Amino acid sequence: MLLTNDLQATQTLLRQDRRRGFAALNDLFRAGRAPDPPLMGRCAGQLLALDIAPGLTQLVGAIAAAWMPWQGKTFDPTQARGDNIFTRDSLLLVRAFNLFYRGVVDDGPNTYRAFTFRTYVAPGLEDPDRQVLKIDYNLPDNPALTIRRVLDELVQVGENTYLGKAHVRWWWGKWQCVAYFALSLKESI
Repeated sequence: MLLTNDLQATQTLLRQDRRRGFAALNDLFRAGRAPDPPLMGRCAGQLLALDIAPGLTQLVGAIAAAWMPWQGKTFDPTQARGDNIFTRDSLLLVRAFNLFYRGVVDDGPNTYRAFTFRTYVAPGLEDPDRQVLKIDYNLPDNPALTIRRVLDELVQVGENTYLGKAHVRWWWGKWQCVAYFALSLKESI
């Protein structure tokens, strides 16, 4: 996936100084704008940074560095919906952790799609002074204990390049930004 120069610079900064790297990602996010025109079709995705909890961040980061089944998202602006694209080698794990989930859609020999979301433009959770594209997983078909607690936000930061924040609502009700990711329309999956 091709990243803008600014996103590439934040990747380097994250390796050198995690705190400053996250601040740089947040600055880029705040400088972005809600996608216009709306996203349509397949977007290649890349996880940029994680910040879950001490210890857990390092564990999940090590796993993600070795194996990243998430490949991107699809968008249908006419329905204000979309879903996520995953490599087929993660299908058994998704089924094991989500026994009653029936939303898996075959997507060819190497990928499948899952975890539908709805989209709308609204103020950001941590950035209420900014309009962002909300990617809301709180839908009845998604697993309630995991996926329905996720809310992604997306802004455009370059031509066909988008920066996202992934938020989780913890069981005690607090929202936390746990990851940054990038999407690109230039490279479809």
